[in-house]
Amino acid sequence: MERKPVVRLKHKPGSGGTTLAMQLLWDLRKSFRCAVLVDPTLESSLIVSAVFKLYTAGESHNYRTVLLLVQGGNVNTLQKSFVAELSERKIDSVKPVVVILNCVRITHINAGHPAGVKLSDTLTDNERKEFDDKKEWLNRQYTEENGIIPTEFHGFNIMQSNFSKDYVKRACDVFNTTDCRPSVPNRGLEFTACLCLLNSYVPGSVMLESHCEKFLSTFEETMIPFRHLTVSFNPNGSGGRPVLRMAHPMIAEQGTQSLHDAGWERSKIAIILLKKLCTEEHTLFLSTFMKALLIHRQKTKKFSRLILDIKNGNGKQSCLSVLHEAVKKGPQIGSYPQTLSRFYYQETEDFLNARKWAERAKQIAPDNSFFADTLGQVYKHFLYRKVCELESNPNTLTEVLDLATKAFEAFEHGEILAGKEQENRDGLSQQSEIFNYRPKIAYLQVANKLFEYKGVIESVAKRTNQYPKYENLKSPLSNQIQERARFINMLLSYSQESFEEEDPDYVLKAARTCYKDYTDDALPEGLGEGPTEDQLRFLHENWQNDTQEPRLNLKNKVEVLKSSFNETHEKYFRSRFLLPLLYLETSDGTKVRVDGVVRCYKVYTSVGDEEIELYVDPAKRLALWKPGTVTFELRFTIRGPTAYDIQFPD
Repeated sequence: MERKPVVRLKHKPGSGGTTLAMQLLWDLRKSFRCAVLVDPTLESSLIVSAVFKLYTAGESHNYRTVLLLVQGGNVNTLQKSFVAELSERKIDSVKPVVVILNCVRITHINAGHPAGVKLSDTLTDNERKEFDDKKEWLNRQYTEENGIIPTEFHGFNIMQSNFSKDYVKRACDVFNTTDCRPSVPNRGLEFTACLCLLNSYVPGSVMLESHCEKFLSTFEETMIPFRHLTVSFNPNGSGGRPVLRMAHPMIAEQGTQSLHDAGWERSKIAIILLKKLCTEEHTLFLSTFMKALLIHRQKTKKFSRLILDIKNGNGKQSCLSVLHEAVKKGPQIGSYPQTLSRFYYQETEDFLNARKWAERAKQIAPDNSFFADTLGQVYKHFLYRKVCELESNPNTLTEVLDLATKAFEAFEHGEILAGKEQENRDGLSQQSEIFNYRPKIAYLQVANKLFEYKGVIESVAKRTNQYPKYENLKSPLSNQIQERARFINMLLSYSQESFEEEDPDYVLKAARTCYKDYTDDALPEGLGEGPTEDQLRFLHENWQNDTQEPRLNLKNKVEVLKSSFNETHEKYFRSRFLLPLLYLETSDGTKVRVDGVVRCYKVYTSVGDEEIELYVDPAKRLALWKPGTVTFELRFTIRGPTAYDIQFPD
């Protein structure tokens, strides 16, 4: 198997990509110990500990590589935790300890998307033959007489039929033959609708079967028409309790659509799910799935896929009804009122309600920088609307100045909390690894808006005798802006979001524009000035020339640079990919290959008579499970000399 630490599995919704990944785990169960990480927000230490237990399985001579399926989440942080644990345990194995399959659910696959393993929804000729042979065997092995019907092996049949939509529609024909009108009481249909909705938007989600039985007093009888569309099993981590899900995500999606066509709007089903199935004793079990359903969103989207579908199909008021019900069911989950606040100010421009729910989120988690930022965003967006009215309605100036003041204060508070989150990160979840720079950039955006309307504000302020108030707001801005703009410029010049994601274009533009407007100067691009940058240039210029006497002692200078980075910059860059700023290359620009050695997941190279440890991106370190000689490209990031494109001789 190719030695790669991360394989990104991409698939189209409805193509059964997650099921294919599950099938992969099942097929490889004899070669690997396989596991699925259902909740990627768990503490890294808990995940790593569980994986190592699985790797050893209590046997000192039968270690086996763990194949870990992660459905989203901060894999970069998880990899760092694995590397730290491997180093601490001094594991020197002839095989990898863990291979991470990062399965990302996206709505489409761009042709120019970075390389990865893309799961196809079409079988190869060999796969088709194997599935056909297996189907013949199943038909011989099982019959209706022994109570097992192969035609109801929907997960298998969907793959065998090349993920045929026609097969899925036939399998879900019960929704067309049963009276599915919402006005006709049918608790079995209600429950199936909830399970379809949950499984179509959160693949892999399950409900406890005991939970279902309490909802349906006669579970088996009530569910007879729909039971063949579900599967029950005992997963790890359920405490031996059986759970229930739809037989396949495509069936869940078709069921949801068929029910929608029959009058079961997604918002109606979501509210039934929240009101009737998220009972007090089951809320904790369903909490992760419900947050994925209502809160989690793809990077470029404003809200979760379900909320966006409800908005497009039923309107904004239906979204608000669902989110209000979620707040009732999860009164101590701050992300529910936060999402409600964001919907109010982004979709309805109801800033009073937006502020109310942002403040509720802050009350639940007063030390959360993201909730503090949301309150600031409410003031910022309200300011954007009011400042546009200023020329035609001078009376709004007081409100404009008050909103700007409150926005600045909220974002300053968010910055303080973001700093504390980084200082107190130990023992927190993976998400705490991310440095929240949103309050800093939002502060600059407010300043940009004030500068854009500077002429109008000053004119109205003079006419209404409010110029002193405006001056009190404006006078400290220049110094405040310089620090924040320099920070954003430094952060985005030296790094990018991990795993090929990109920072929004407006972030760096806003920082540089604001700095230029308030200082009449331009921020430097690329490698700036400062002690760290000077040390980095010195290392780059002298790396290949350290043969003269007296020696330059580059090893010590690398350690000094590393120490300086850890003290001043590391907490901001922890979750980000450091960009190479300088390269070791010949005069014609050809990259130089450097010899080195791998020992215990670390890479070393010799400069003169000194051996120097080089930094390796955590995304690559898990590939260094085998000790031996290597070659690599040497590049210099703000952290110091770094090994890239590491290759073993074989």
